[in-house]
Amino acid sequence: MSGVLQYEQKLTELDSWWSKVSLIGKINSLRLGSTILDSMDQTKKRFTELQQILIDNLLLEQTKKTLLTDKTCSQIAIDVLIRNLFERTADIGFLATDSQIRSFLAEPCPEAVGAMQQHLSNYVSYYSVYQDVVLVGPDGQILLRLDQSQTQKYSRDPLVQQCLQQPQQFSETFRYSDLQPEQKQSLIYAQAVLSDEGIALGVLCLCFKFDDEITTIFKNLLPEHSQSILLLQSEDGSTVFSSDTELLPPQQTTGRRQQLGLRKVESRDYLLSFAQTQGYQGYFGPAWQTQIWTPVKSLSNQPKPAQQELDMNNLKLFPELFNIHRSSLQVNDELSLIVLNGVISAARNDAVEFVPVLDAIRGIGKEIHQVFSHSVEELAHTVLHSQLEELVMLARQALDIMDRNLYERANDCRWWAHNKKFQELLRQPDLEKQQEAAKELAYINDLYTVYSNIYLYDKAHRVLCSARDNIEQLQQMPENSGSADCLLLNSPHQYAVSDFEPSALYQQQSTYIYHAPVFTDTTSDKAQGGIALVFDSAPQFSAMLLDILPKNEHGEVKADFSACFIDEKGAILSSSTAELWPIGHSVPLPDELFRSAKQHPVSQRVTLHGQPYWLALAHSKGYREYKTCDGYDNPLYCCVLLHC
Repeated sequence: MSGVLQYEQKLTELDSWWSKVSLIGKINSLRLGSTILDSMDQTKKRFTELQQILIDNLLLEQTKKTLLTDKTCSQIAIDVLIRNLFERTADIGFLATDSQIRSFLAEPCPEAVGAMQQHLSNYVSYYSVYQDVVLVGPDGQILLRLDQSQTQKYSRDPLVQQCLQQPQQFSETFRYSDLQPEQKQSLIYAQAVLSDEGIALGVLCLCFKFDDEITTIFKNLLPEHSQSILLLQSEDGSTVFSSDTELLPPQQTTGRRQQLGLRKVESRDYLLSFAQTQGYQGYFGPAWQTQIWTPVKSLSNQPKPAQQELDMNNLKLFPELFNIHRSSLQVNDELSLIVLNGVISAARNDAVEFVPVLDAIRGIGKEIHQVFSHSVEELAHTVLHSQLEELVMLARQALDIMDRNLYERANDCRWWAHNKKFQELLRQPDLEKQQEAAKELAYINDLYTVYSNIYLYDKAHRVLCSARDNIEQLQQMPENSGSADCLLLNSPHQYAVSDFEPSALYQQQSTYIYHAPVFTDTTSDKAQGGIALVFDSAPQFSAMLLDILPKNEHGEVKADFSACFIDEKGAILSSSTAELWPIGHSVPLPDELFRSAKQHPVSQRVTLHGQPYWLALAHSKGYREYKTCDGYDNPLYCCVLLHC
């Protein structure tokens, strides 16, 4: 690393010059005796030891900066992916019970193909993470698929028989499949579709946009012009996806990692970090590992970080550097006393020829201390820059996780509004239909645990049934629930979301309620009612924030770190530390900071409630269609704080 080499070279030169000056002093100071020079030699030895500690710390901090940043990056990559795939496991379980799919597979006549094609097209228009949906008969015959460019009539993929043999379980396979013959590998979620009597009618297959999704995740994590390479590896150690297919192509076996370290590939040295998923709600997905490879050569030409204001006498974030800085001051003070004592002795013994030697050594001592001070300060800035970069990355990823999660909520409400049982209840309400619809809501809510409750209501805002509550407990949708906005919508592709505020639907806690209009007449643009999904915001948002914060060896969030989701006025939606940042209170940040963060994440030192913090603030960018082109505007921010 060029910066470390420069400091080492400068200190070596000063050390050599000290030795030469000291030798001259010994030759010309016989009248003074050896005490003063011996003391100087001891001081020089202490400086030499301190120099080695400094160089070691310079190297350690530069390397640790890269490894820790890379470790965070690889951990976020795998956790974001697993969170996404967890949603797919709920999708396949629910869609396999869809009444229209069951009816089609029971009698797959040509006349029903058009309607089923449209039904599945509607599904993928909401859940745009899927590339294709395929319905396969028990004999392997492909009865219908969305991607009509594929012409094969049968599938011999073993997943079909696997699903038929274990009809209550979904299949998750990642490999080549003849269901997508033009792709080298496919991630497919499949499950048997059963009749009311439990007979397997066929198999539903959801083909996930794997390359598209993993490319987006990696691109969001790797800074522009980064020389690092992100890999996704399978259980056997083969690379299934690489952010740089030229240097580290897919299918190249690099081996699973169990510890950080160095690797060499084609004469290039890399620092290697890795991560396994921590799981999400008990789901761990395919046994994948993410790795990040950073060329060692790239560490020597990293741009210098912007200088932040630092108090060298209070380096709380950098205890090792503070100790080096303090020790350097102490050694230099000792040297000054020795030189002063030498000047006095020279005067007493009429050894004026020794004074220039003392002055030279004092000057060398000052230069050494200046090198120490400058290198410690620069290293502190490097470490701080790394810390701020990590805070920014964490803030961005917390928002990415939030946007991805809420994207699913906007999809869920619109898709479930197509449910025939809900439409029939709104068309002709009676007790039997009400009980059937309530049973369906409860089934959905059991699969999708991110909701505290789900409600079905009519155009008069009357609650017809719910997944959890007894119907007598709430008979009317509250005014602030968002139902009024929902009933004004005129398309099944639209949705509405309540403001984030206390609601009777959520025990007077603040949350978002996602709505979609329910149409009972396809020729009318008037909704006959709506479905309301009460997002369980308290544990869900808190878990997102806790997931992204750095952990110690015991899996606990590191001391002095905290994070909040806030709106554009600073009001707190959720926080990792409720006693420090209570929900409903505000993080008092200047408007200019919000305006800047809307363009690009910002990081700086702030004082909040009389306490100093390093802060990173990032703005929500949305995910796929959600908040980017679907008409929904909800400016949210994440701030990650490090107490200093």
